Amino acid sequence: MSSLDISPIFRPIEIGAETIPNRIIMGSMHLGLEGMPKTADRMAAFYGKRFEGGVGLITTGGISVNAEGKGSNIFFDFQKEEDCQELEKVASVLKPMGIFCAQLFHAGRYAYHRELVGASALRAPINRFIPKELSTEEAWRTIRDFGSSALRAKQVGFRAVEVMASEGYLVNQFFSEVTNKRSDEFGGSPENRRRFAIETMKEVRKQVGPGFPVIVRMSGIDLIPGNPSFEEVISLAKELKEAGADALNIGIGWHESRIPTISQLVPRGAWAKIAGKVKSSVPGIPIIASNRINMPETIIQVLNAGEADIVSMARPFLADAEIVNKIKENQTERVNTCVACNQACLDHTFKEEMVSCLVNPSANRELDWKSLPQAKRQRVVVVGSGPGGMESARVAALRGHEVILLEASGKLGGQLNLAAAIPGKFEFFETIRYFKNELPRLKVDIRLNTKADLKLLDDLKPDAVIFATGVLPRNPNLPGLEKKPHASYVEFLNGTFKPGSNVAIIGGGGIGVDVAHKLTEEKDPDIPTYFEKYNVNSYTQAVIQPETAHRKVSILRRNGKVGAGLGATTSWALLQELQSKGVDFLSSLTYKEVTDKGLVIETKKEGAKTLECDSIILCAGQTSDSSLYETFSKERSSIPSYLIGGAKDSSGIDAKRAMLEGYLAASKIGTEQN
Repeated sequence: MSSLDISPIFRPIEIGAETIPNRIIMGSMHLGLEGMPKTADRMAAFYGKRFEGGVGLITTGGISVNAEGKGSNIFFDFQKEEDCQELEKVASVLKPMGIFCAQLFHAGRYAYHRELVGASALRAPINRFIPKELSTEEAWRTIRDFGSSALRAKQVGFRAVEVMASEGYLVNQFFSEVTNKRSDEFGGSPENRRRFAIETMKEVRKQVGPGFPVIVRMSGIDLIPGNPSFEEVISLAKELKEAGADALNIGIGWHESRIPTISQLVPRGAWAKIAGKVKSSVPGIPIIASNRINMPETIIQVLNAGEADIVSMARPFLADAEIVNKIKENQTERVNTCVACNQACLDHTFKEEMVSCLVNPSANRELDWKSLPQAKRQRVVVVGSGPGGMESARVAALRGHEVILLEASGKLGGQLNLAAAIPGKFEFFETIRYFKNELPRLKVDIRLNTKADLKLLDDLKPDAVIFATGVLPRNPNLPGLEKKPHASYVEFLNGTFKPGSNVAIIGGGGIGVDVAHKLTEEKDPDIPTYFEKYNVNSYTQAVIQPETAHRKVSILRRNGKVGAGLGATTSWALLQELQSKGVDFLSSLTYKEVTDKGLVIETKKEGAKTLECDSIILCAGQTSDSSLYETFSKERSSIPSYLIGGAKDSSGIDAKRAMLEGYLAASKIGTEQN
């Protein structure tokens, strides 16, 4: 990657009277810090680290323009003086560091509180509350609230504002016939439906004055059947430009859309195609592309293809605050890549928890973990190189310890190698690539094909040992299993087991769902096939298209729903894809035996029946591989030892927890806590 021509990224560009030093900005993302102790200090530490990492412009998570527009009760509100005081503290710290941009936000019918309002009184599918329809005067008052909030943002020290008019929030709701059933001056014709957005832009410009940068985050495509046509979107973009917008940030999809936009199922750079269509139709204004852009190569491709003038990334800056500097220094192999898992960011947001990152647990903990605890250099042995083991080795080495990493197999990564074999989850190879480069740089002694035992640990004479030995697949010991070709998920995902054309999956948790995905789709998606799968090119009728898989697949689960336990923001998309390919979901059952015909199960409704199949894959959970830890901690109790990840708790393979525990364990070694 170091041979990339990075010059397209490092051309300055103007937005209003401000100049951004490069073509990468950090997009809006709610951090979940509001209401936490030292909120302002936490925000300043988080954003400050990203400015130090080379970003020229950073947009906050949404800040509501009035009380009813708050996404939930933990959002900041520009009309609350105490919130403005907190924001002023943050802005004053960050103002000299770069362009700190406030997103002017109104959730509309997406607000998770009972005072929500909308363009019309239509409940969102993802919300249990019905919004009150804004009267004509209330609509005009809300427009004025956008303007006064923009002025307040300028007064407290922000250097730019962004109007949130995308992702199905209020401004977007006024524009779409799907959510706007009004008959006044804000409803009916396309011109009337554009009015709310245009008048909002005019009011914001009026309040902040000329030169002050105003970005509009407008929807390039809603991905809702019946959404505005491309021609209507272009008319809106042109009018926003005429009304004073300095840049257009092209958003993609609504939160209720059934089309994945930011998960691993989406090919890199896919949605920049929509930004490119807007750019070619609306010349003379900077166009910003976003969504599923996480690698330097993709950034350069988007810029060179003329699909955007600027690339906006949000989650990638959770994964690595130093992306821009690493690219500038031709160290792109050291970028800790966002894997688009959503597990510690969006999943946390929708639970109103603090956002962090699976591959970078220090994200949003900058204030708590200002610096790693200093300790006397010790010899640290890490057993196992899965996500927790690699992270603990990295952190221990950063603290100056001598680190030896033992891995029984011939490659780093542990279960990440299995996860990366799933179509769409290839991003986990980037995590392995990151550690493959970072650990040698930190002088970690990596010993592959080395199975740890008590004698080896004694020979190494460690001062501390971290056990990241992971999990083992559980065998359900089903009678007659030998009558059918069968294997664990490990054997299937590592390529040593070749299933037939009619497969039964025993176990319907996350691993079972992933196995079903690989059984029905054996390659990673590309942009043309992805757009075809979801009918994106129709523009107004984007829905998943049924298809016939080359295998018959059934997922079975004793109790609960198939896929239960997967992340809320990603599971629906994966399950939808499986359903579109005819995968059968069976639950509330008992496994009886395997016969020559297939798998015999029993349900209360149907009694015993045989599910015909020609092969079986076992995804019936895991057990902790903790025997070496138990022996060592008992027989070598004077040496500090730590058990992390799946070896500590096998209830679900949780890389997010493993990484965090790895970080914490390594940060304790050599301190007074031992």
